[in-house]
Amino acid sequence: MTKLHLAVLLLLPGLVSNITHASPLGADAIQAVLNAPQRPSEDNSRDADRQPHLILDFIDIAPGDTVFDMFAGAGWYTELFSRAVGPDGTVYAHNDPVIWRFAEQGINARTADQRLPNVVRIDNTDITAIEVPDNSVDIIFTALNYHDLFFTDYTKDGEHIVLRESVVNYRDALARLKKALKPDGIMVIIDHAATPGSGYDAANVLHRIDPDIVRFQMAQAGFSLVEQAYYLHNPDDDLSRFVFAPDLRGKTDRFIFKFTPQP
Repeated sequence: MTKLHLAVLLLLPGLVSNITHASPLGADAIQAVLNAPQRPSEDNSRDADRQPHLILDFIDIAPGDTVFDMFAGAGWYTELFSRAVGPDGTVYAHNDPVIWRFAEQGINARTADQRLPNVVRIDNTDITAIEVPDNSVDIIFTALNYHDLFFTDYTKDGEHIVLRESVVNYRDALARLKKALKPDGIMVIIDHAATPGSGYDAANVLHRIDPDIVRFQMAQAGFSLVEQAYYLHNPDDDLSRFVFAPDLRGKTDRFIFKFTPQP
């Protein structure tokens, strides 16, 4: 087993995992989710870059689960979660006002005609305003978008567009997410790694974030890091490059963290 296909349980001093949720979805069931004939073919084309069979196993997803897909975008993972949790489960597909600008068309197409009936959309809504019952979510998941908590502006076609006037209060956002999560639930964050010490600037300029920022903020919010996976690690990635560069897209160095809420 290579480093690129390794998940490590972190046995840190004083750290005890409170994960009790075991997934009944084995490799065959996960592959059936990926091979569902209703799954869009353009989704399948990204499997090699995203390794979803490993990610679904890593998050311990099970039929009947409630999943909160934070910053779901057009719903690439939402689709997989919907099929994995089945008719007895629920998937919240959330997009805040920033992500909504880019996701509206895609998520509308994906959920048209109730093709994913167990998906509940939360559109154009700040995390702090989500209407999700407390202690009801098994898995909070966000892929390649945690850095967007700090995405404030960009330039397109020569026009400077302000998305947020200042860095969002991530403390309030994480506090709201923690309230929604069950005591034995998990929060999984996947994102593009940035150079250590690059701060919030990398989020705006490169769409990356320093993993140390994520670890610090989650600990500050009352979460414990219990597991880290290296399925998407790329030691050859130049962390100073824009993630959407044509030759780099889908090949960035991405960290995968699993957290549990502290009592």
